[in-house]
Amino acid sequence: MILRIAFRNLLYKPLYTILCWLLLTCSTTVLLLLITLSRQAGEQLERQIDGVDMVLGAKGSPLQLILSSIYHLDAPTGNISLAEAQPWMQHPLVASSIPLSLGDSYKGHRIIGTTTAYLDKLRLKPATGNTFHHSMEAVIGADVAEHTRLTVGSRFAGTHGLGESGHVHEEHAYIVTGILPRTGLPVDQLILTPLESVWDIHETAQRQITAVLLRFKSPLAQLQFPRMINEQTNMQAAVPAIEVNRLQSLLGTGTEVLRVLGWLLAALAACSIFVMLVQGTYERRYELALIRSLGGGRSRLLGLVLAEAAILGLSGVLSGFLLSRLCGWLLQQQILTRYHLHFSGMWRLSGAEALAASLILCACLLAALLPAIRAFRLNISKTLANA
Repeated sequence: MILRIAFRNLLYKPLYTILCWLLLTCSTTVLLLLITLSRQAGEQLERQIDGVDMVLGAKGSPLQLILSSIYHLDAPTGNISLAEAQPWMQHPLVASSIPLSLGDSYKGHRIIGTTTAYLDKLRLKPATGNTFHHSMEAVIGADVAEHTRLTVGSRFAGTHGLGESGHVHEEHAYIVTGILPRTGLPVDQLILTPLESVWDIHETAQRQITAVLLRFKSPLAQLQFPRMINEQTNMQAAVPAIEVNRLQSLLGTGTEVLRVLGWLLAALAACSIFVMLVQGTYERRYELALIRSLGGGRSRLLGLVLAEAAILGLSGVLSGFLLSRLCGWLLQQQILTRYHLHFSGMWRLSGAEALAASLILCACLLAALLPAIRAFRLNISKTLANA
């Protein structure tokens, strides 16, 4: 009964109701979308650096080295000599080392010269075909196969550079030996080939690589290696955990601004609900007095006003949740293409999102508290005498 009356009261002034609902929907959408994207991006960034304690590469920006060698988002800082890197790769404190050589691409997908240790690190085996063993053999990611229509046995020529335009190495054709299963990681968009393929194509006298992914046996090495390499060699050492934290702090400023905007919208929605209910209880004071005179208790009037705020709050939070998921779904393909981040479990409600939604709902109920108290303390005889 109370819910039906509350719903009809909200429909009595549809413009006010729609305005409050829109503000609640927008604030919930902004907050939940930011929380979801931040959580998913953090999980993906941490997942991709798992098993990599340090990256060895050419002098330059350490963040650029991490982005180019682990996330495959930026251009490499340059090349280093394999002979100079090998003493560090074969150091007794090093558990595993994975050399990488970048520089060519095929239809926008990077060709990475490496060893089978790269696949072992990801615990991957081709879903179709076999892994590479000889020069000019290649294993392609699931997105590469879907985009280029390459299959096992297909031949293709790489393009010099990381863009889609450039000199095509037509005299050196790769053969696809395997297609990897979809993982949601950057490897889905990569073409993997032995290091010898890169050296044969570019016909370099000195064998060079772009970076080395290192995993240590002891935490002590993680403290000593970066300082020794940066001070004693022409190479640089970058620690992924440090650079990822720095990247997240750089992105955090814009996220905080949008989060503040979301809470401001929620506060504005709560103020709008307060004004609407204050005005509504005043305009309906005779109706409320009649309800009391017909036997309705004070608690019923209190519940009536709070029910209006609860209906608005729940509808706004629910529509905001649905809209945030829709926006996330629309953004997912762009994020995957540009940043190689694959978001999963978008419909899962995290604890932080549930807390934000609960706070918005509580703000709506708090905004209705004063109007509800006014209705609770309504003087029946005086109100009806002035009718």
